[in-house]
Amino acid sequence: MLKKFKEFYKPAGNCIQPNAEIVNEYKNKVPELLIELWKSNGFCKYNEGLIEIVNPKDFESVLWTWLGREVENYVPIVITGFGELIYYRKLTETDEDVCMIDIQYRKIETLVWSLESFFEDFLTDSKNRKEWLREPLFNQAIKEKGPLLNNEVFTIAPVFALGGAAELKYLKKGNAQVYQDIVFQMTL
Repeated sequence: MLKKFKEFYKPAGNCIQPNAEIVNEYKNKVPELLIELWKSNGFCKYNEGLIEIVNPKDFESVLWTWLGREVENYVPIVITGFGELIYYRKLTETDEDVCMIDIQYRKIETLVWSLESFFEDFLTDSKNRKEWLREPLFNQAIKEKGPLLNNEVFTIAPVFALGGAAELKYLKKGNAQVYQDIVFQMTL
């Protein structure tokens, strides 16, 4: 299960194991492969924080804010090193997809049509990592600014809408949920 993902992405040492309450709450909302990943590795950063598999409870309110409503079958699953929120959508009993809220450009993009493809294909593709995760800038930021804590991201200040850019000089560290909320408020 998730062989390519596990070969490329290495979990950090500060993983938090999900409790039974979280697993039970989401077991009918997300595929078993995500539940198994939570159980085996927990909620934690991978590749120094290029992505972080998050406790969905910590990011539901952010997702509802950005969507403008609460949607029962949409589950936040990952944040990027720059604060974009990636969520799983169970569309029908057989249909699903994975979407990203690109907070800098204030848009929602469908990334792939299955959760397995998200982990095995999308996240392991070098072009996707460069374009969607800003991997080259992330690697520079880690070298210059040091590691990220859980739920911490590199913030871009000012945000793109106010003149910031994807450059080291505009990066700081901050709490992901606070940053996502501030960017939402600033770009209304």
